[in-house]
Formats: sequence, structure tokens, C-alpha cells
Amino acid sequence: MSKKKKSKTKKSKTKQKNILFKSKTVKVPLKKKLSDIYNEINLETTCKGICDCCKVAMPQLNYCEFIQLLSEVWDTEDIGGKKNIIKQSVEYFFRHEFEKWGKESLTKPCMLLSEDGKCKYYTSRPLSCRMYGLWPEKEYNERVDKFEKAYEGLLTREELPLHTQCPHVKRVDNSVELTTEVIQSLYYKLDDLDANMKMFSSAQINNKENYRTFHDWFLFIFFGETWLIAMTDFIVRADLDMMKDQLEQIKIAIDNKYTANNIPDLGISK
Repeated sequence: MSKKKKSKTKKSKTKQKNILFKSKTVKVPLKKKLSDIYNEINLETTCKGICDCCKVAMPQLNYCEFIQLLSEVWDTEDIGGKKNIIKQSVEYFFRHEFEKWGKESLTKPCMLLSEDGKCKYYTSRPLSCRMYGLWPEKEYNERVDKFEKAYEGLLTREELPLHTQCPHVKRVDNSVELTTEVIQSLYYKLDDLDANMKMFSSAQINNKENYRTFHDWFLFIFFGETWLIAMTDFIVRADLDMMKDQLEQIKIAIDNKYTANNIPDLGISK
């Protein structure tokens, strides 16, 4: 890499670490805006870092959370790590329908875990990660009930991933009761951040179009909505063998195309 390119990369990384959120009066780092929401209520837990939840799925997160997390990921990972994220995101997108993939469609481990199975971006984890284990049992069981009904005759309740909350996660400070209403208020504040980022209309936010998994958000940013629509059409029409073959070809193309010198910066620093 030339000195000129090195300089440009360094400047880009500096900006990525401090994404600015434009308020009416001052510019505030997005990370601080998110931190203020996460810390509005003490969500500290007794989590032992077993990460059974992380080894099963990547949760959905708001667009603002994704942008901040991706800025840190893209600034930290080397070319190998970045290409793995691209390939894993594509695989998770393909591995969607239970009718074609079976239980594989339900197990998609977080791609941001270290080799020892720990979260590499723990301080920037989204609200849904922070909330696992803390939902009121009635609310959580109602969600599992919906999945149980959707997979009736295919899987038992006990076979559903994360059909119970982690018993090792307990709140350290219960001075403020964590009701469904209190939790929802935090998500509403994330929605407000998304609205202020001018990416989504009120109708889209009401329909939760600003709330996706990390891998789906990543593909939206990396390949664009048109590519996602085309691949969705292919996935619906293709059988399992066709999908596996196409997936392998895409992974090979990614390995051949991207190097440390031409990996997109995704416009995060702008």
C-alpha cells in the first residue's frame, strides 16, 4: 500500500470511531447517544459469558445500533475477518427457509465472537443482546408460544432455540422494575434515533423496517436492496442443491475479488 493510501485509510478510521449524530444544537457521537439509552436504566447483570445465546443467533437491532457497531467492526477486523463477515452474512441470508434447510435455518451463531467464544464488541452490543435474560417471563413465554405454534408438527418447544432465558443472567440492581413498558420505552428511543438519521419514514418505523438482524443489515449496506430482492427471488425458486451451489460460487467470488486494498469502506466514515 502506498503512503498516500495509508494516510487516507488512517483518516477514514479516525472518522469511523466517532460517528456524529446531528441534534438541533450540537453534534454528538452516535456511540454516546446509544450509551445514554442503554444506561438510562441499570441493565448490569450476573452474565457469566457462557454465550449460549450468541452461539445460536444474532439478534435484530435498530439501524442506528448497526451503523455504530459496524463502524467499530470495520475499523477493527483485518481483511480475512471482513471477508468472513461478508460470506457469513450471505450464507445466513440464504439459509432462511425451514422447509429447505431444516434446523440449520434456526441456528446462526453470532459472527462477532472471538475464537474463545466471547463477544469481541461487548460494550457496543445492541439492546436486544442486553435484554436477553431480563424480559418479564410472561412476555418472553408469549414470544416462544408464537414460535411453537409456527413450527407445530415440526419441532417441539424444547427443540426451539432459546426457548428459555439464560438462568445465569440476573439483574444486579432491581431498584427500577423492568416491565415490558419500560423496555419498550428504550426501543422507542432507538426508533427516534433512526428517525433523526433520515433513513426511514414514520410508516417504515411503525412497520419495524428499521429493525433487522446484523447480517441482513450488512447485506443491505454492502450489496444494496436491489441485490437482496434478486437473491430473495432466487431463494424462493431454487431447491437446496441449487442454493448451496450458488452460495459456494458467491463465496469464491468474494475471496477472489476483495483484498486489503479494495475492500469497500461502506461509506461509514461519511
